[in-house]
Amino acid sequence: MTVDEITTIADEILTRNYAGAGYERVEVRPGYNQTDERSLFVVAPFEPGAGLTGGAEANAANAAIRRVLLERGEERFPYLDFDYPDDEILGDDDENYRDAEEDA
Repeated sequence: MTVDEITTIADEILTRNYAGAGYERVEVRPGYNQTDERSLFVVAPFEPGAGLTGGAEANAANAAIRRVLLERGEERFPYLDFDYPDDEILGDDDENYRDAEEDA
C-alpha cells in the first residue's frame, strides 16, 4: 500500500475515535523497527491542552489500524504514537546514560 492510502485509513480511524479529544491529523512514515523489520511509524499529533489518551483506547486504535491494513494486504506493522505538545519532558536521557566500559 502507498503512504497516502495508509494515511487515509489511519486518519479515518483516529478521527472516528478522537475527533472531540483534540486530534489534529496523522503522519505516516515507513521505516524499520529495532529488529530491522519493515514497519510503519504512525504519529497522531493533538492540540495543546488535549490531555492524554488512555492506554486501552490507544491500544484499540492501534489494533483497528492494524486490522484494516491487514485486510487490505499491508503486512508492515503500524507503531502508533500520540504526540501531545503539553507533555513535560522528565529528564534527559543523555544525562542518565552511562557507558558500559565505566562499569568494567
